This record gives sequence, C-alpha cells and structure tokens, in this order.
Amino acid sequence: MPLNLSREEQKKIDRIINKLRRLDKQSLISYWITAELDEAETYNNLAWRTREYSWDPRIPELFEELAEESTKHAEILLNEYKRTYPKEKLIETDIPSIELELSLEDLEEYIRSGRLEDLVSVLMESEKIAEEIYRYLAEESSGDTKRLFEHLADVERGHYQKLKTLMESIKKEDG
Repeated sequence: MPLNLSREEQKKIDRIINKLRRLDKQSLISYWITAELDEAETYNNLAWRTREYSWDPRIPELFEELAEESTKHAEILLNEYKRTYPKEKLIETDIPSIELELSLEDLEEYIRSGRLEDLVSVLMESEKIAEEIYRYLAEESSGDTKRLFEHLADVERGHYQKLKTLMESIKKEDG
C-alpha cells in the first residue's frame, strides 16, 4: 500500500534511517528503547483521540494494545541493554523517533476528518520501517541479541498485520 506522506515527511524518515544505519549496536539499542516508548505514547494519544472522534471501538482498542506492546518492547530492550552493557547509561542520540516524525498533529487530523484509512496506512508504514530496522539489527548481531531483534522484528510484523486487518475491515465497511 502506498504511503500517504508528504515529500518532506518521507525525506525526514529517509534521513533517520540513514543515521540509524551508522550507529553502533549500543547506540542502536539505546535509540530503540526511546523509540518504543515514543511509539507507545503515540498509540496512547491516538487511542484517546479515536475514542473522541470515532464510533468504532475497535480502533482505540487496537491502539491501546499496540501501545502496551511497545512499552513491553522497551522493557525487553532495556533488559538486554543492561545485560550487554551492565554499568553503562543509555546513549543519547540526536536522532528523532520515526513515530515523532510522523506528525501527531497530522495523524490527529486524519482522525478528526474521518480519514481512518490514511491514518492506518501511515501507521502500517511506520511498523514496516521498524521491522526492517530490527531485521537489520539482527543481521548485525549474534546469539541472544540476534534472537531478541528477530523476535522484535516478528512482533513489529504482527503490529503491521493487525493494522492491515483493521484497514481491510474499514475498507470493506466503506466499500
């Protein structure tokens, strides 16, 4: 499904991905801990907004579920970070979260204007990007860390599939 991003938003996401590819493993894990928490916050905000503007309870319920899973991902990554780098603090990166680059204002506008297909499409693309980056991290890792990133990539794929199922349901009802 084509992504409904502006040219500028796509450029921002491309820049983020290029920066992520240049980080070392420790910095990447640090980044993704924060990114997963940002994603959880985004999904919680979207759940709140969709309850306010949508009559379909499936949408906020799914967003709440995805927020909870993202928080769990952050916890898993933090545990891995502590195991791998036991005495080191998280490394701050100057790389913004992909979810934050997908303007919450724009996502909320999709909700207010009833453009739920556009909203879900953008979120699907965000999950796809996260999966691809986790797969990249898995390729660059070994042992337990590799398995962790493979698992997280699979979970992101699951998020994508849940959103895709919701999208198909929305289209079928609108169709």
